[in-house]
Amino acid sequence: MPLSDAARRLLAARSGRLEPEPDEPLPSDDPDADENVDAEELARRKGFRERAAREDERFRLATDSEFWLCFCFRHPDDPAKFLKALDLQAEGRFIPGPKLVAATQGRTIVRKAKDRARAMLAAQALGGRNGESIADRMTAQPFPDPLANVKPTGSLQGDAAAELDALQAAFMAPPRHDPSRIHDSPHWLVAYFASREEKEAFLGTTGLDVLGDKYLDGNQAARTLHLTL
Repeated sequence: MPLSDAARRLLAARSGRLEPEPDEPLPSDDPDADENVDAEELARRKGFRERAAREDERFRLATDSEFWLCFCFRHPDDPAKFLKALDLQAEGRFIPGPKLVAATQGRTIVRKAKDRARAMLAAQALGGRNGESIADRMTAQPFPDPLANVKPTGSLQGDAAAELDALQAAFMAPPRHDPSRIHDSPHWLVAYFASREEKEAFLGTTGLDVLGDKYLDGNQAARTLHLTL
């Protein structure tokens, strides 16, 4: 491994060949150190710090994907009912966060810690047709394997064609919606916000934070907001 200049000087000094040179002082992080520099250097440092802060904010905004919420519903007409109950217009399936905030004004929920715990437990007891719970959802059977019935014949061309046919049939089949897998629902709406802070503020003031912070059961969200679908 190559040695640095500082390491070479130190070894040379210990061998008696020369005196060690003092290390160059490192830049100080102490804000008071700015008092010892002239105005031009002070302006340069201030500009550098401001640029670093702006770049840090740009990086955070570019890499933060938590600016949105997805409401997942049980039935095809539930998204339209949800929008109608709030008198909202969506951009396709997308709702601007400020419009959702405005539409839910007056539906804020202030909970004490005990009430919040009860609400979280109630959210976990999903209340499906068969008394479905979070544990039931997590252990639900996955969607069937579209290739399960494709038997290999030893022919690469024939087997590949059979697999493609099976996959095409699975994609073309009518969507299957299992209410126990609500977060896999094809019936959804997404609300998008300008920042994570705006999204979290909306969740907190409406009480929807007990349902999650990204994928929410839309039917439970409607009940929390006292909406009738």
